[in-house]
Amino acid sequence: MASVARLRARIGRVYYGWWIIASTFVLGALSGGLFWQSNSIFFGPIKEDLRLNSARTSIIFATSRAEGSIAGPLVGRLVDVFGPRPMILVGGLMAGAGYVLLHRVDSYWVFLAVFVLIVSAGRSAGMGQTLLSAVNTWFVRRRSMAMSICITGFSSGGAVILPLVTLGVHSLGWRDVMLYSGIFMCVVVVPLALVVRRSPESMGLLPDGDEAGDGKDTPAAGPATGEAPVDFSVREALATGAYWVLLIATVLRIGLWGAVSLHMVEIFVWKGADRETAGFLFSLLFFLSVPTRLMAGVLGDRLPIQPLLGASMALGGLATLSLLGLEGNLAVYVFVVLLALEQGGSTLNWVLLGNFFGRQSFATLMGIMSTCFNIGMLVTPIYAGWVFDTTDSYKLVLLTFAPFYGLAALFYMGVRKPRPPRRAAHPGTARRAAKHRCGALGHRTAGAAARPWPPLHAAPEGHPGWCGGPSCGRTG
Repeated sequence: MASVARLRARIGRVYYGWWIIASTFVLGALSGGLFWQSNSIFFGPIKEDLRLNSARTSIIFATSRAEGSIAGPLVGRLVDVFGPRPMILVGGLMAGAGYVLLHRVDSYWVFLAVFVLIVSAGRSAGMGQTLLSAVNTWFVRRRSMAMSICITGFSSGGAVILPLVTLGVHSLGWRDVMLYSGIFMCVVVVPLALVVRRSPESMGLLPDGDEAGDGKDTPAAGPATGEAPVDFSVREALATGAYWVLLIATVLRIGLWGAVSLHMVEIFVWKGADRETAGFLFSLLFFLSVPTRLMAGVLGDRLPIQPLLGASMALGGLATLSLLGLEGNLAVYVFVVLLALEQGGSTLNWVLLGNFFGRQSFATLMGIMSTCFNIGMLVTPIYAGWVFDTTDSYKLVLLTFAPFYGLAALFYMGVRKPRPPRRAAHPGTARRAAKHRCGALGHRTAGAAARPWPPLHAAPEGHPGWCGGPSCGRTG
């Protein structure tokens, strides 16, 4: 009994943010492995079963990304208002139920409607940006490592779940795999969602597990910056050039990844692999990206993030060129290794957003970005499918994508942290401060030096606090 009590005491001392990390890691693995990376595994069998060409098959998965462009800002706003837990719960149940329904669908148009309006809508609501928003709220100093662990969950799903999906599709068929995956998701999402809480402040805690009075509960320096973090409002963030430069880089990166990831199995088949082997090679990419993402998290807490992101995009460009310049298995393996490194660095994209603009409006700002990059993920996969249908080759696709990786690298390298916003004081503050002569805005009385007096009585609305100095005239 004593050992059990000690174990409970140790568990109770663990910062609750790490339980948030654990829950979002598993949810990310399920989201990535069952509802995202698996698209490439399902692509060929669905194409053959429904008797489609590559372009029409691409439309199914690309349109689901377009749905995200509509839902992104709304989901971000709902997360900022209601918190992540209800969004995860509803979204996970929707996505799972959608897979169960797809088990019996034979019509192309019905499949498209269910996949986009139920499966993709559910994933967008609770299994994507919502998870990152939850983690961003709980960490400031350790944001890079925390978010890297969360995003690594998506890759872990590809490394662990994709081989099972590949085996299942080739032994049971894609329909049964979707059925069992949907049922499993509906069962596990409820307890995992209940672990997630809105914010550390809602539980009487501070970000990063800091304690009041330990010297870390003040606005500490942000990761690798030496500057105190600032929470921007949505309007303030949109008024900065940094947000738009980061948005363009993000659209380029994710738009390219949307096409490459969806067609990757088919690209490997084009290079000579059979479809089952291609599926395992696709899983290998995510297996290798797990340590690269964690390493990126470590480096992101110690080094400037922009050069790391720029280097990762350059590696992505080299990966596409390797498929053009090399032949056989060597081309595929070099491509997988280089793209795993690119995926590791890309983890820092959302860390940079949090470092630049803080915690307050992170979900909404990410949602606005998702509107743009999901449009990119609508266009690029359809383009890749159309090119393959027309030329029976992915060569032109790879030639087109390589320079855009270089352009994304330039944007990431060029983005700079915005200056903190200038905020006007409350309209009545100056008059009240003058009337009571306490100078609480700067702890300064008329003609006197700054005095860090403690507040002795309540402040008017919008006022940061009365100093309680000798010239204030109010004592409580």
